[in-house]
Amino acid sequence: MQDPQAGWVRWLQDLMPSSPREETPALAPEPRQLALALGGGGGKGSAHIGVLQVLEELDITPDLIVGTSAGGAVAVLYAVGLSWEQICQVFRDTALRRIATPDPTRTGLIGQRKLAAYLTGLLGDRTFADLRIPCAVVATDLASGQPVTISDGPLVSALLATTALPSIMPPVMRDGMILADGGILNNLPIDVALALGAQKVIAVELNEALPDFQLAPVEAENPLARLALAPQQLAIANRALALLIARTTELYLQQHPPALLLRPDVADIPTLDMSNPEKGQTAGVATARAAAEDLLALRSWRLGPPTDPAPPPARPRLPFTLPSWPQPDTPEEEII
Repeated sequence: MQDPQAGWVRWLQDLMPSSPREETPALAPEPRQLALALGGGGGKGSAHIGVLQVLEELDITPDLIVGTSAGGAVAVLYAVGLSWEQICQVFRDTALRRIATPDPTRTGLIGQRKLAAYLTGLLGDRTFADLRIPCAVVATDLASGQPVTISDGPLVSALLATTALPSIMPPVMRDGMILADGGILNNLPIDVALALGAQKVIAVELNEALPDFQLAPVEAENPLARLALAPQQLAIANRALALLIARTTELYLQQHPPALLLRPDVADIPTLDMSNPEKGQTAGVATARAAAEDLLALRSWRLGPPTDPAPPPARPRLPFTLPSWPQPDTPEEEII
């Protein structure tokens, strides 16, 4: 026997107007994020300047720049609005013979006072929020033994931290951490770029070629060697660090392969030599121009098909005047 209640329900349903089927709105495609990851290498970092020069020639503006040590310095300086020519001058201005002063903390061979004064004259009290291109740098917390990504707060202390080569430069106290050079644990921060939202990464590695090694001559021209270490001691320490960084970087590359890896030939540029950036710049230009086809393919991917939203443009580049280099207070202040 048919349930009369069921018939009643069907009769009511027939009387109700049918509502149109709601369509689920299509989600707008995410903007394509192309990042640039710049590796550490001291004076070899001038090769990054040449890479940036070629990116400008090809009309490629990264959506994000990350870097470690010298790569972190170049990343911040470019992201804040300096031209690649101005960054070359910053390298020359911060050569060892210009920034070397005694370290009052005795945690490094060279104090940070002159370098901090120069960077403050250049950047003032700017923070990461003032950058025209989003940027992050990597340092190492000596207390916890963990890599630290710095993407907010003052720029000057971040630069001093990411470039604080242990035993050479004193560590930086920031946010309760003891921060030193990011290259100790992560010299090519591709993983940081991916974690910050990049889909594809152009990585620039600067580690010197490993097969060849010779001891430095007894009378080396390196001013730091004359300052505190015998040239051969410095050469051995630098070689040991390069080997460690190379092995660690290879593991990172296996875990986080970039869309494009650039390796400028910078083996003959001393890590502690910042005085001749044109040499590294030339190597960076040569490597980037050789990869122009791959770079243009990444540019096309970044722009996407016509239905993709346009990536947000970088903030306008602001005019910068490089600070005049401060003279020593007394002749005794110079230590090399």
